[in-house]
Amino acid sequence: MGNASDERVVVPAELVGCGWDDLCVQQLIKRWPDRPFIDEESIQKAEEDGRFSLFNLELGVYLFFTDAASFMARYGMPKSAGPIVLSRAVFFGAYHQDVERFQGAVIGELDVASRFDRWTSQLGQAEWTHEIGGTIRKARWRTDAYLVDVSFSAGGDCRLVSLMPVYCPEAVVLQAEAKQRHLALPTPAQVVEAIGTPLSDPALAAAFQPVDFASKLHEASSHGEMDFSRDDGFELYASPADALALDRPINVSAGAPCLSGSRYRSDLDFKSVQWQGSLPYDITFDDGPDTVVAKVGRVADRENFDEMQGSHRWHFGNYDLHVLYSLAEDHVYRVTLLGRTKD
Repeated sequence: MGNASDERVVVPAELVGCGWDDLCVQQLIKRWPDRPFIDEESIQKAEEDGRFSLFNLELGVYLFFTDAASFMARYGMPKSAGPIVLSRAVFFGAYHQDVERFQGAVIGELDVASRFDRWTSQLGQAEWTHEIGGTIRKARWRTDAYLVDVSFSAGGDCRLVSLMPVYCPEAVVLQAEAKQRHLALPTPAQVVEAIGTPLSDPALAAAFQPVDFASKLHEASSHGEMDFSRDDGFELYASPADALALDRPINVSAGAPCLSGSRYRSDLDFKSVQWQGSLPYDITFDDGPDTVVAKVGRVADRENFDEMQGSHRWHFGNYDLHVLYSLAEDHVYRVTLLGRTKD
């Protein structure tokens, strides 16, 4: 994909794990539409947020960078230096009418024209598959270097291929520890049942004791939420008792803060780690929109989609379920449970 005879062809897949300062990274993106607008301040902001995305519609490539510290905590040492590191590359096939198909091989001899059986013949049995109505819509393979996620249309055409590094052993241990910790916390279904519970309730503090609930109470008073995302991938929401529209009375003063919902984040949603517990309707962060709708069992009451991201929202009793997707990566970014309020 070089544009001059003295430049070698740069294949984005080879650059996963390379830092922003890598000459080959810069060669790859130097003529991309966003490149003229990226300055030192842009990179500093990306370091702070832990995320930075570049999307080239004409080449059919999406690149996701995270800050170097977050990369190392998950994948080990980068291949080269830079304040942000390429941690995911996505290659588009039959994705969107305004996005060109990626030209060339993605991994080995496989490209975005390859259907499921060809991926299987080249990489072996998939680690997992997601099926809707008997049709495989997404699958993951693990190589020595990459986690390879491939999404397919209902007709079997490849929609996109996503490559990210394999997690390092230290990260796998931390994820396993987090999973045990999250199994001891209230499930999303139990959070829904507890909507309207005063934050002062000792039983609520005891239920969230593994993540030190008491230390976050000041955040609820000032921001209306308690943020556990950096270490545990979730947040709790709080609203005054008189703002909630519940089908039962709340026996506290009108302005007393009460539990009003929760949000669960995928890995590297800004600098969040991933929630390792269950999600409503057995949703996983690897699911795409069609899979989520199939799991919920009915179409959403509201939706909003563009080329890059989208969301579904369902109304259930005294709460709403909101799911935010990264369409460019075909996975769930956030799952939010929101108690109904009077406004």
